[in-house]
Amino acid sequence: MNAQANILERGLEQAALAVLGASALGNLHLEPSHIGRGLAQRISGRLRQVESLVRRILFLMALRLNYVPAPKTDAAPRPAAAPALPDGVELAEFPRVAVRRLSLLPPKRAFGTDAQFPDTLQARLRPGGPVSPARLVQRIAALRRVFKDPDGHVKRLARHLYRLKSAGEPRPMIGPADSAYRLSPELGALATLLPSQIHAALDGWDSSP
Repeated sequence: MNAQANILERGLEQAALAVLGASALGNLHLEPSHIGRGLAQRISGRLRQVESLVRRILFLMALRLNYVPAPKTDAAPRPAAAPALPDGVELAEFPRVAVRRLSLLPPKRAFGTDAQFPDTLQARLRPGGPVSPARLVQRIAALRRVFKDPDGHVKRLARHLYRLKSAGEPRPMIGPADSAYRLSPELGALATLLPSQIHAALDGWDSSP
């Protein structure tokens, strides 16, 4: 493992600590039913910065992975159909709970428009008062899943980038770090460094995959 890979892994570790700090602001580990709107906005702002940084770390790691798709194999035979149940017998079906995932790439937009992630879109105006922290908890859980298995997320993103490149999609645009001074010194320095590193890794995007 080279020094640059160590820096990125260290960045994920620092990002995990930043998420813990954001959660502690509202004592979200105590599972409160409501928190103040101003506090919720403050936590959301911190999470937004960490989410942006984590996406860029994963993006750079995916570009450096040199992903090569596995050769195609014959499809496995389809399993036999389950036998019919006797009359009056029914299987209990439990609804599946949707798990929130961190959006690794922004939605595709026309050139010249602001390509924002779903989590960073401006919310509609709502009346003041306490709010439920459920969405914040879901975003924190999504980030923790990334910290628990960064390699899996990197491989998934690398596979998606390979498909975009193979389809002739234009080179992704990466802007400068936004409000890096609000982060810790380590994360702020990394956030400032990442755009130039990503631009360098994208130099071969227009060539054939």
